Amino acid sequence: MQKRNWGKLLFEHYTSPPEKVFPQFKLGALIFFLGLVLIYGAYQLLLPSLAQEVITLMGLLLIGTGFFIAMMAQVRMLIGRLLRLFTSKSE
Repeated sequence: MQKRNWGKLLFEHYTSPPEKVFPQFKLGALIFFLGLVLIYGAYQLLLPSLAQEVITLMGLLLIGTGFFIAMMAQVRMLIGRLLRLFTSKSE
């Protein structure tokens, strides 16, 4: 059985080039803004009703999901930059 080196795997994950991480950020931002458009459309086009509230809830869920995905990509890029900064100085 092959032993996994979690430290090495995490280092490779976080130091991957930003070009590989940025599509995740774009996806999160797209989902976030889709949720905003959904909420805006619900309040502009629908009369106050249960349907408006359900669509607003779906928009809020999309906003939360998109925000989470985008922020995880941002944190990954930030940690990667810091790791590259500190590992290049120590070599």
